[in-house]
Amino acid sequence: MKLHIVPLILSLALMAGCAGEIVSTDSAPSATDDSDDRSFHDTMDRINQQMALDAANAAAQQQFNDAMAAAQQTMNQHNDEFNQNGLH
Repeated sequence: MKLHIVPLILSLALMAGCAGEIVSTDSAPSATDDSDDRSFHDTMDRINQQMALDAANAAAQQQFNDAMAAAQQTMNQHNDEFNQNGLH
């Protein structure tokens, strides 16, 4: 399930990067154009920040899952050794 998130994040990042390359050809920009442009960039900044936070959270969750799996494996090995030695 988590692996499906990575392509989505990468796609959004690519779209955000490409959107930053769009250049206006208007010769006389108005004040509303500037505020619209600033609003667009502010929105893109917030999206990028959220994507970075989501990616960091996903990485932390994966590390936690890996640690829990390793702990479970250690416990299983200990139990197997305990049962093989007849110490119960």
